[in-house]
Amino acid sequence: MTAGTITFNKCISLFFLPAVIFILSIAFTSCSKEKNKDKEKENLCPVVAANVVPQVVKDSFSVRYPSLVVNTWFRKDSIGYCAYFIQPVNQKKLAQFTAAGVFVKEEIDNDHDENSEDSPDTSNHKITGSCECEIP
Repeated sequence: MTAGTITFNKCISLFFLPAVIFILSIAFTSCSKEKNKDKEKENLCPVVAANVVPQVVKDSFSVRYPSLVVNTWFRKDSIGYCAYFIQPVNQKKLAQFTAAGVFVKEEIDNDHDENSEDSPDTSNHKITGSCECEIP
């Protein structure tokens, strides 16, 4: 090897090493953002047994969705409940109710890839809180 080749190799190394470090830092930054998104989703509402759900909430579900069965009930903090159910043609839905049985909103899993769409909220009742009910 000649002196010119060694200098050229050092220049290449000095250029590529910072570029590789920069690319890796961008990759790690985006990974940490994904972890933050995952942490947001970790605060899911707890599953509860049907016998814990107030009868007025179950009755409200039955009136709104006659002949359908709730697969899973969720406790939406201390202010309401979510009912996960499947309508014919395998359409997954999540309906939210206040603890008094007032319907709040419905989420529909449109493409079966965890992308859901809220129904128009026709009531003045909003369930807010720190946990999130999600379509399984």
